[in-house]
Amino acid sequence: MIQHRASQMVIFHTLVTSGSFTQAAAKLKTSTSYVSKQIGALEAELNLLLVQRTTRTLVLTDAGQQFARYCEQVFEATQNADAMMLDARDDISGTIRLGSSQSFGTLHIIPALEVLQQKYPELRFELSLFDHKADMLEEGLDLWITNHEQLNEGYIAQHLAETNFVVVASPDYLLKHGVPHHPRELAQHNCVIYQSKSRNYDRWSFAKDDLEQTVHVAGNYRVDLAEAVRNAVIAGRGIGYVATYLLSDEFQSGKLIQLLPDWKPLQQMPVYVVYPRRRHLPTKYKVIIECLKSHIGHPPYWDKKLKPWLGKTVI
Repeated sequence: MIQHRASQMVIFHTLVTSGSFTQAAAKLKTSTSYVSKQIGALEAELNLLLVQRTTRTLVLTDAGQQFARYCEQVFEATQNADAMMLDARDDISGTIRLGSSQSFGTLHIIPALEVLQQKYPELRFELSLFDHKADMLEEGLDLWITNHEQLNEGYIAQHLAETNFVVVASPDYLLKHGVPHHPRELAQHNCVIYQSKSRNYDRWSFAKDDLEQTVHVAGNYRVDLAEAVRNAVIAGRGIGYVATYLLSDEFQSGKLIQLLPDWKPLQQMPVYVVYPRRRHLPTKYKVIIECLKSHIGHPPYWDKKLKPWLGKTVI
């Protein structure tokens, strides 16, 4: 009876967090009719209506909202128990589903995972690259590497790195259009702008001593992939406000030149690894997180590599 009730409570928790019988069934890898039957049986046993069913929405009753809190505790207990049993086997293996932004994941997460797989060959990774704010439960992610700071309740974010920015342009662009010497002059230039469904970086902020300056920039090229911003700037399409994690040898090779070296860009982009809150974090999660931190370093290895070239304007 206890085992049966615990199973029903996990099903109810999945229904609540997924928002529909169809999605709950998909996550539980069963049929919609089975989920509906179990919820109906649960309501009958409790003699309470937990869910108001309509054709389009699922609404919890007052009793359903209260019961959902207990179901969440049962769900977390089962997750923690599974994690502790895996740890007892000292087994760093199995499939880990990760999500990451496209550019950061391609440049920095994939190399780190290659190192991890060499050390732990029984680990398997499924990596999704995207730039939207993830619903980890909906998308089936175990870990999410992101710079989004507004997280849903029930998740923990560990800091991985702090990304800085630089203002850059190609030598060709500067020879044709001139070199800006003050942030306000950027308003007269063609600027390459990162723009996605949720973000629009067309206001660039700077600081110099006690002064701060924010400039509303414009340009004829907007793109929703950070690497594409860098590539467009290298191609001479305009001036870019670029995250340092995107750069490697562009200054050394002369493809890009840093502008306004006396003005510090104020935009920062902390990078986090996010996972569901639980009392016992599985050892393999801890291993992956520590490997990522070690691989990136503090300060990040890309900033260490760029340091000799920053603060120099050579045109």
